[in-house]
Amino acid sequence: MRRILCVLTVAVVAASCSHGRTYPSRTFTWSGDATPGTTVKVRNLDGSIAVVPSADGKLSVEAVIVNAPPSAVEVKQAAAGNDIYFCTLFKPRADDSCGPGGHKHDVAISPFSFFSRRHDHTVRYTLHVPSNVTVDVETVNGRIAAQNVGGNVRATTVNGEISVSTTKGTVNAQTVNGSIIASMASLPDSGNVHLETVNGSITSVIPEGIGGSIDLENTNGTISANYPNAVPDSADKHHMRIKLDDGGRRVTLETVNGSVNLARYVKTALVSLVN
Repeated sequence: MRRILCVLTVAVVAASCSHGRTYPSRTFTWSGDATPGTTVKVRNLDGSIAVVPSADGKLSVEAVIVNAPPSAVEVKQAAAGNDIYFCTLFKPRADDSCGPGGHKHDVAISPFSFFSRRHDHTVRYTLHVPSNVTVDVETVNGRIAAQNVGGNVRATTVNGEISVSTTKGTVNAQTVNGSIIASMASLPDSGNVHLETVNGSITSVIPEGIGGSIDLENTNGTISANYPNAVPDSADKHHMRIKLDDGGRRVTLETVNGSVNLARYVKTALVSLVN
């Protein structure tokens, strides 16, 4: 949860841009190549993020900026090594930047402004991502949804649910207020899976034969697993460990207030998690 708390701290600044008036929406668009091994990173504050497969093999990003003047909020793109960044930046900070070490929002404001929803400057992202590309997205107030991604996904929000499905890739997702749904049709040879929330349920579907171990844990709620070798902890009804074949992979599903549900993957008709 440490990283979530860091993101929450950053979120407080988003509310400082309230000006008591409205502005027309603006749209940022970008399209380019993203070769296998690339990581696409989105750093947002207020607004949802949707991820879908690319139809033409290119990475394309659209960000709709709602109720913000150009002098206050903008979206920028940057690249560093194998990483491609897209960031929501709040001005007029001259040292704001997008990329490693950037995306800083340390303007001093009243802490109460974070709880005001009257003048939100919302940015809604939609990504079309080619296969074999890692997705790493963050927002604070907003839902994250990714459908049939052909690579690993990392998704972090504070206030919002997370829904992710991958055709081949791990899912690591964290939120505070919201449920998590994660479906993985197949997994690479290595890579852990970690799903964590505080107030919300967790539902995950994973393939069989992945090796390693699975831990399901909560404080208030039920735990269920339709998966081979699922054995409840006789000493703790809020914990279940599933020992798989030899392997170092760890799969962890953890919440405080909510149910935890695990099932083995079975190919079904397509169900959209994005809309």
